[in-house]
Amino acid sequence: MRSLLGLDPRSFLSAFANDPHLRREKTQGRFVYYGADAAVYKGQRERRGLLQAACRSPTPSEALAILVEKIKHPALSHEALSRQLRKQKVLVEAETIENFFLRHGLTVKKTPPSI
Repeated sequence: MRSLLGLDPRSFLSAFANDPHLRREKTQGRFVYYGADAAVYKGQRERRGLLQAACRSPTPSEALAILVEKIKHPALSHEALSRQLRKQKVLVEAETIENFFLRHGLTVKKTPPSI
């Protein structure tokens, strides 16, 4: 890459740090590049936030709180469960809760088991 593009392959994105069409922000120790246009930037940030929430695993204490609340209120949706936890100062997005249950095979059964 160095000979073809004139960029260091270990950090070639840093060459775009001052590009007027891009906005660079440090997030969780990494640089993330967004479009400089305000509307594009806003949409990209929102989508990234949703993706991060969906991919994030709950901490052990969050996982315990999720399970306790689900046992107490089994009919709550993931969104309602997220709101319930927020009242307890446990900030977990609905997407994180959904992925937590899926990852551990704790999906809700739709029909009762046959006898």
